[in-house]
Amino acid sequence: MDILAARKKAAEKAQSRPGPEPPSPAEPGLEGADDAAREPEAPAAAPVSPPPEPVSQTAVPAAVAPDNSPVDGNAKELSTELELLAFRMGGEEYAVTVDDVREVLKLRDLTAVPNTPDYILGVMSLRGTMLTVIDLGRRLGLAPGVRDERTRIVVVSSDEEAVGLMVDRVTGVLKIMPEGIKPPPENVEQGAEYLRGIVRKDDRLVILLDLAKAVGA
Repeated sequence: MDILAARKKAAEKAQSRPGPEPPSPAEPGLEGADDAAREPEAPAAAPVSPPPEPVSQTAVPAAVAPDNSPVDGNAKELSTELELLAFRMGGEEYAVTVDDVREVLKLRDLTAVPNTPDYILGVMSLRGTMLTVIDLGRRLGLAPGVRDERTRIVVVSSDEEAVGLMVDRVTGVLKIMPEGIKPPPENVEQGAEYLRGIVRKDDRLVILLDLAKAVGA
């Protein structure tokens, strides 16, 4: 009897014990939180660069000088030295540009031409071509010079026509800058229309001729 009563009492006691608590439902919004924690995060997407702007088709402006003025293509030419052939007449030194000179000849016989101005001395044959020779000093209104073994005929080209200029003597070639040519003095009257300017080279004062006017009729 005691054993049966004990078993019965134990069974009743076991039934009275509370069972295991059922799992509580997951809170909203937290489903799969554990799985997400275990999964590696995806790399962040690289920022997308904006598309390049279209290249302008505007023409490149021309070069300008420091003062914003257009660069002059002739500036370099203006800075080039000029070569002058200098010679003496009537006690003064004159010159023409070397580019206008063909050659320098010694004095030779000339053939006079009637009914010509007094400054035209005559003509001579130069390699089959008739060359007119003028007394440049007389053309400029200068006193007659001395004609001797140093007298020369300077053959120049004017308007594609060759002319010989008789001068007292040739003194050499000068090199100058174009800005070194100064206008002739205003008080020069005789022969002023034949002058291009005055050049000072060291201690020399040289008169630059306007060749086209000096040899014109």
